[in-house]
Amino acid sequence: MSNTNIDALRVIQTELKAPKSKFNKFGKFHYRSLEDILEGVKPLLQKYGATLVVTDEVQQIGPVVVVTAKAVFTDDQGKQTVTTAHAGVELDKKGMDVAQTFGASSSYARKYALNGLFLIDDTQDADTDAFHQQTNAPAQNNQQNALVQNQQRSQNQPPAQQQQSQQQNQMAPANAAQQLTQEFQQALNAIHHADKEADLGVIYKQFKGTRYEPQIVKACKAKKDMEGWSA
Repeated sequence: MSNTNIDALRVIQTELKAPKSKFNKFGKFHYRSLEDILEGVKPLLQKYGATLVVTDEVQQIGPVVVVTAKAVFTDDQGKQTVTTAHAGVELDKKGMDVAQTFGASSSYARKYALNGLFLIDDTQDADTDAFHQQTNAPAQNNQQNALVQNQQRSQNQPPAQQQQSQQQNQMAPANAAQQLTQEFQQALNAIHHADKEADLGVIYKQFKGTRYEPQIVKACKAKKDMEGWSA
């Protein structure tokens, strides 16, 4: 099929379906990832004879390290359309090594470069009622309660099962720490998408008393400053 008279980018913008396959339990909203967009656009690129190249580069602007992503769309006639997006890199983010930090910023910047290229609306579609009905107990208390319950159950078990339970209890702190780190990353995403100041208070309460409380406070303050909300 000849695509000579087809505006490939315009058609792909219309036909592209990139479902929101990820779920943020703090914000109670579904969102799409970079991978969702790429998987959705690949068949359309082949269909219309177009190519897409996404790259990024790192530069330091004052004290801030920034990842700049560039998406270059080329149709079958050689016409190019370029979009860019930026994301800061927090080098001292707890729970993540340097590679993970740069990787997260790169994915974020690339995603929004593609959003601009393909006219994807990535605004939050949060279930705000469910969001505000979340428990306000700190995440740390939930982990401690689960550990206590496991210890109580193991007291009434035969020796072999007690040994297995003890091993599970020894693994529990590491698993709880990993879960808390994952929840922290989801919370940062929820803060970024928050559409009202009250949402930030709910997220803060989840992490009050945990090792991530300072980072959550910092992220909430940055969001307030950006939106012009009261301090």
